[in-house]
Amino acid sequence: MGMSKSTRALARASFLGLFLFLAGLAFPANIVVPKMDLITRGAMSGGTFALQTFGDLNLEVLGGYKFGGSLAFSLNNTNLENFSTTSLPLGFLSASIIIRDLFSAPLSLTYFVGQNDTFCSGDGFALFGAQPIMTAYRGFMYFPTGPVYNGIYQVQGTGARFEFVPKIEIFSLDVYVYEDTRSQFPGISPPGPSIISSPGTFSSDVRFLLNYAAIKVEGFLGGTLTPSSLDCFFRGGLLFYATNNNVEFLAQIGIPKWDPAVDSVPNINDFYLLVEPRLHMGSFSIIPTFFWHPSFYMQAGPNPGEAGSFDVNLNLAFGDPSKDAFQGGFETNFGFQSATQGALKLSPWLGVSTPGVLWKLKVNTNVWPFSYSDLVEIFVGAQAEF
Repeated sequence: MGMSKSTRALARASFLGLFLFLAGLAFPANIVVPKMDLITRGAMSGGTFALQTFGDLNLEVLGGYKFGGSLAFSLNNTNLENFSTTSLPLGFLSASIIIRDLFSAPLSLTYFVGQNDTFCSGDGFALFGAQPIMTAYRGFMYFPTGPVYNGIYQVQGTGARFEFVPKIEIFSLDVYVYEDTRSQFPGISPPGPSIISSPGTFSSDVRFLLNYAAIKVEGFLGGTLTPSSLDCFFRGGLLFYATNNNVEFLAQIGIPKWDPAVDSVPNINDFYLLVEPRLHMGSFSIIPTFFWHPSFYMQAGPNPGEAGSFDVNLNLAFGDPSKDAFQGGFETNFGFQSATQGALKLSPWLGVSTPGVLWKLKVNTNVWPFSYSDLVEIFVGAQAEF
């Protein structure tokens, strides 16, 4: 009798984890915590003011440059108050082994299991040591009830990545070939039916990163195929960032999923589109964000209520977390689900930078549609820096 999807995935993860552990006996290993976010949301639920805590913590065991291996675990849950008491929420996230300088060329091969790179989020430019360029309009604090948007697409599965970096500070090209296991490790995937419903579904993606001081570009193209049924769909996206003195511009545009069997050409509901110009005048910044939601996201969908949804967020901000101990501001958010349905929120916020931790307090006032039972929601977030 064949193994189930979860059993096969667990066996792969356990085998690779054991390999890394044994290899770690021979090579020095480092344990790091690259990410730790906690955000508590307080809002009315069923006539009662209730708390919902989002947790995102990664723990990595790194084998160093010589060994080139890593093993990562994650606590990733949108409601830590209600996780099962029979199992810990900390679970396997990823494992990888890297072979560097293949054929004495600037080429590396990575064998990976689990979550891997996120495309067109802005995080990829950390490879070049670049300053952060990503939008703040992402994650649980802005999307607590729907898909937790962050970038256009994330690789997840079992496979290999080929990375070619001919110029370490300027250009990188990646090729991914893997069995797609998004449904086996759902994490905080958005609501909606999973696109990947059975083992034996394979994906491939090509991504490039172009890094200059004033301009940064990231693009990707990919596809997924189920050989047993010959079902296939495609995806692609582009991130563009430019800066000049006190002005920045960020655009993310792409299609997380296009099925040619359903639409001969992509329709507007397939697009992920975020445009964000930023104007800085000393310690004061004006940051409008325009975001069109896609129907399909992170290998799931169609997501209820997302098709045709459009956000306009205006952030008037004071202070810089990298320079100032205190930041603050005021946001106005218009959310449109259709021509006749929408919502207006007014949100003062306060940020505090303490040694190793960025704190943020945000209060959303739901002005329209008006309801005493759903008037205010409060967010308290802590992001640790290691």
